[in-house]
Amino acid sequence: MVFAEQPSAALQEALQLLAEGRAEEAETVVKRAAKVAKGKHGSGSHPLAMAYADMARLHLRMGKFQKAVAEFQHASKDAMPPDTPSRRDRLSFLYGLAEAFAGLRNFDEAQMVLRQCVMFAKRMYGSSSGLAAVATVPLADAVLRANKSLESLRIAQEAYDTLWRLGDVLIAKVAPVRAEAWKAVGKADSPFADFAGLPDELVSRIVAEVIEHVPNGNPVHIRAVLADLLAFVDKMYGDGHPITCDVLAAVAHHEAGLGAGADASARDAAVRRSVWSYTVRRLTGGLLANLEVEFDPDGTLHLVPHLAREPEGDEATQLEGVLTQAVDDLYTRPAAKP
Repeated sequence: MVFAEQPSAALQEALQLLAEGRAEEAETVVKRAAKVAKGKHGSGSHPLAMAYADMARLHLRMGKFQKAVAEFQHASKDAMPPDTPSRRDRLSFLYGLAEAFAGLRNFDEAQMVLRQCVMFAKRMYGSSSGLAAVATVPLADAVLRANKSLESLRIAQEAYDTLWRLGDVLIAKVAPVRAEAWKAVGKADSPFADFAGLPDELVSRIVAEVIEHVPNGNPVHIRAVLADLLAFVDKMYGDGHPITCDVLAAVAHHEAGLGAGADASARDAAVRRSVWSYTVRRLTGGLLANLEVEFDPDGTLHLVPHLAREPEGDEATQLEGVLTQAVDDLYTRPAAKP
C-alpha cells in the first residue's frame, strides 16, 4: 500500500497469529489495543484512530472488507490533525478505506476516495513532487480494475513522466500498473524499454514491484507484462542472473496458478529454462545433453534428463541432487504474494 507505515506492535502480533491460523486471537489483540488507546487517550484521539486502522488492516488481510470499511471510516471521521506525521497517517487510512471498497468490488467508491487521496497528497507534499505523483498509482490501479484502461494508462503515465523527470526511485512504484495498463490498451512494444541502463539496484526494485503486482492484475495482461519483463531482463543480464531467474520463476508461478486458463507452453518453457540454467552451471563434464519437463494434471512436475554419455562414478547421483536443488530454487524464488 502506498504510504503505509510500519505496522504497530499490536498489528504485527495479530498478523503473526493470523498466519498461524489463530484468527480469533488475532482480532482480540487489536481490539484490546483499541480499548487501551481509548482509555489512555480518549475518544477522538489520534492513538485511538491508529488502533481502529490496525483493526481495519487486519480485517483487510482476512477479507472482511465491510468491517474494514467501517473501521477505516471511524479512524478518519474526526477533525484533521494539525501535525504532519498524523496527517500522513490520515492519508494512509484513506488509502486503506479505498482498498476495502475495492475488496467489496465497489470501484466507484474506491475511486472517489482515491481522488481525495491524490488531492490530499498534493496539498501535503506539493503538486509537482514525487510523493504527489506516486499518490496517483492506487487510483490508476482502481481505474484499471474498473476496465477503464485508457484512463488508467493516462494517470499512470503522468505519474511516470513526473518521476522520470525528477529522477525519483519511486518510479518503481508506478512501473507495474503502467505496464499492465500499457498491455490492456493493446500496445505491442515493451513498457520496460526506458529502464535499460538504469542502476541494477533500481532495476531489481522495479522487477520486485512488478512481481508483487502479478496476483492483482488481469491474468492475460499480466502474461504479456511478464513476457516483456523477461525479454528486458534477459537482454540486460542474460541467463543465470538472479533477476532473470526471479522473472522466470514469476512466469512459472503465474501460469501454475491459472489452472485451466494457463499457457502450458509458457509455464513449461520457464520451468525448463530455469532448471536447465541452474543445472548446467553446477555440473561439469558435459553429462547433460538436454532436459524435458512434464506436468501431471495435478501440477506435479517431472524432469526427463537426456544424457550426452554414460555417467561415471557418482555423476548420476550428483545430477539427481543438482536437479532437485534447481527445482527447489525455482519454487522458493519470490512467487507473487497472495
